[in-house]
Amino acid sequence: MRASIRRLDPDFLKDTPELSTALAMADDDGRDVFEKIPCDWKTVREWASSLPAPRKR
Repeated sequence: MRASIRRLDPDFLKDTPELSTALAMADDDGRDVFEKIPCDWKTVREWASSLPAPRKR
């Protein structure tokens, strides 16, 4: 994840210093972070609609 963030959005970590610090200190412990995320797209869309809309630049 760390490698792809910088390539896909070079300003992402600049705009989120707390996340940048957390990622810099992160260590892969082998857990599957996606194991509890539903695979059903209807459920995913319902969950996503509950999130705040991203800020426009």
